[in-house]
Amino acid sequence: MVTILHRQRYGYDVVIHTREHGPAHVHVFRAGKQLKAELQPIRIVSNSGFTSRETRRIRALLEAHQALLLSEWTRIHG
Repeated sequence: MVTILHRQRYGYDVVIHTREHGPAHVHVFRAGKQLKAELQPIRIVSNSGFTSRETRRIRALLEAHQALLLSEWTRIHG
């Protein structure tokens, strides 16, 4: 697991697991909650515990850093 964005605004950690498969996606964690989102296009795949408001914040965070996240996915997974 590689943390790409650590404790960003509102305390979210955005990680890419090294032993995963496509499509390109990230996992977001905070306070025992987790969310999985595909990166192109950004789409919430699963959500365990985040409110609708938090989900909107996470989507905005992922949109703001989409190029970096896709670049890191490619670096890690080829």
